[in-house]
Amino acid sequence: MHAVTQVSHEHHAVLHDYVERLYTLANGLCPDCLDTPGALAEMDELQELERGLRQNLMPHMEAVEAAVYPTLERIMDDRQVSAPMRHEHDDIRQLFGRFSEIVNRRGDLLDRYSVLALRRAMLKLHVLLKTHIDEEELYLPILEDRLTPEGEAALGRALDHLAAARL
Repeated sequence: MHAVTQVSHEHHAVLHDYVERLYTLANGLCPDCLDTPGALAEMDELQELERGLRQNLMPHMEAVEAAVYPTLERIMDDRQVSAPMRHEHDDIRQLFGRFSEIVNRRGDLLDRYSVLALRRAMLKLHVLLKTHIDEEELYLPILEDRLTPEGEAALGRALDHLAAARL
């Protein structure tokens, strides 16, 4: 397996677990989305999910923006090839910010509107991340095909923020 593909698959596997937890927790918040005590009961798990996304998703997006997108634009002679993906990163950051803001509120500030907004942000983030990760996978064969083995190894190292976090 090529270095870029291996690193990407490892990162995407970690992210897929968080994406599925977003969906599961959003649906389990409450039957009618307005159960503030039910949301408070899940707050520890929601905060753990928020920390995991912050530690894994945000560095992944930064690494992809710094290494993969410029490489794609260079090898495809098209400065706009990554524009839709960069735009999605902006949307992901916005949704994650909303999710994070609500999850990190004090319990007495969590009202019915906040629970509904939390659920909506989580479900939107789930759909966008699931689609975005799948689309990132579509770029891997292009990188494999167009990069030299040395270039691919260098890109794999640039992407491997998880290895840096393990040190």
